[in-house]
Amino acid sequence: MKKNLLLSTLVLAVSWGVAAQNIDDAFFTQVSYVGAFDGIEDWTAGWANWDPVNTAYPDATVTKGNGVFSRSGGTHISANETWSGVIRLNGWVYVDEGVTLTLQPGTIIRGTEKSVLVIERGGKIHAVGSPTQPIVFTSNKGAGFRGPSDWGGLVICGKAPNNLPGGTGIAEGGIESPHGGNDPADNSGTLAFVRIEFPGYEVATGSEINGLSFYSAGSQTQVDHIQVSSSGDDAFEWFGGSVNAKYLISYKTEDDDFDTDNGFCGRIQFGLILRDPNQVDSDTANGFESDNDASGSNSQPRTKAIFSNISGFGPAKDEAAYNALPKNHKEGASARLRRNTSIKIFNSLFLGFGRGIRLESAGSQTAAQADELTIQNSFIGGIYGEKFLTDGAAMTNAQLQEWFLDNKRKNRLLNNLADAQIANPFSFTNPDFRPLAGSPVFNASCWVVTSAGEISRPAREALVANYPNPFRGTIRIELTLDRREFVQITVYTLNGSVVATLQNGELPGGTHRFDFDARQLPKGIYLGRVVSGEKTGILKMVAE
Repeated sequence: MKKNLLLSTLVLAVSWGVAAQNIDDAFFTQVSYVGAFDGIEDWTAGWANWDPVNTAYPDATVTKGNGVFSRSGGTHISANETWSGVIRLNGWVYVDEGVTLTLQPGTIIRGTEKSVLVIERGGKIHAVGSPTQPIVFTSNKGAGFRGPSDWGGLVICGKAPNNLPGGTGIAEGGIESPHGGNDPADNSGTLAFVRIEFPGYEVATGSEINGLSFYSAGSQTQVDHIQVSSSGDDAFEWFGGSVNAKYLISYKTEDDDFDTDNGFCGRIQFGLILRDPNQVDSDTANGFESDNDASGSNSQPRTKAIFSNISGFGPAKDEAAYNALPKNHKEGASARLRRNTSIKIFNSLFLGFGRGIRLESAGSQTAAQADELTIQNSFIGGIYGEKFLTDGAAMTNAQLQEWFLDNKRKNRLLNNLADAQIANPFSFTNPDFRPLAGSPVFNASCWVVTSAGEISRPAREALVANYPNPFRGTIRIELTLDRREFVQITVYTLNGSVVATLQNGELPGGTHRFDFDARQLPKGIYLGRVVSGEKTGILKMVAE
């Protein structure tokens, strides 16, 4: 008899709810490596852009927005719209409650100075590009003249819980959109294969617009394959909520790459950071910055997001580069965890940052000692400033280092950048973030028993995930193998008719991804049959 294939679907992750979130829940693809890349596939290929400054974009043919920068006077989209082609965004544009804005694959939105697209609480955005036709938000300036803060950014407001007084808040930067509620599974739409270039600016001290801001976005909001480039503030920031995401890129960000606040408790897997030594904010710039809230209170829900498989490459590719860095890069940490946060970071790699781990506030340090806040199965290396910094409180620098290197957490401190054996991570023209053969990141994740070299949970099984689900247009199927096997993936209708064969042949060990394109097929339920060696399983996929 064939064994049942262990299925790890996004549907299960959603149904378990926020309380079930941990590193072994169904959302996470259980891989054997540390960092975001398996050594074979480059998931940035095709849709990411490493030279957006000089990319030739067509001129806009349509303008959306009235040039007004206020919620009361800006443009409000009050009925469903579909955008395509090249759009000029001018002013603050709001997608109102009950309304869906659809962006067709390949759509380009060129923002004028300070322009922002806001998805209001109860509104939705459906922006699903593809590896060959990504959706691009970029500057309205011409090639060669673009830079950080050319326009505002994309803001998504939802109805999921946060820890603000009364459970509701107002979006920063003068946008004035309310967010928050009691629905952790709120749905603000879908983003996939989207680039956001040259956004982000500080309206006033402590009040900014980021590249992509999530305000209380819920877990049924689907997010994957997003690149934020040259943001004048943070690349990604989450203010409360429970939205999950995979495959995020923060490229040449001036401030923080991943910033979590106000009780954010979502899950993120496969993220990439590449910083530019010549671009930095007026504030200290970090890979991670995390707070429970602005005052560091014990307000509930606590900020307890889980990040896994992040590859972070800071601004210092060597000691000479570090010595030439401006102060705010030198003082930037791979992870600055403060103000009572309880964030968790697993299976991640940080190289070339000014500082290593910076753990502030007695509350966060106490949480770390209990592993309510934790960093596990992670590497840091090429740190030429303080490797461990606590700013006093309940833990000293030496105690933080001891905590990080405790055998039970399975972290590693690399002496040199070269020890990580990553192909070409610090290039801005032809980067390659994949580990080379012999890299220590292999067989080092929390899902591996390193002494045996095998995946321990579950042992000797294939892992499959499909997302987003339900989906519109395209759904991705991921299959992780711990050894070379014959694999067949076939998609059927409910009456048994074959509509697609995605794989039929041998695959090496590692993670493999397949896209089922249902744009020309009827809406409804499709079944994916996955055969791996002597194991088989069925995926249910809902096309909306």
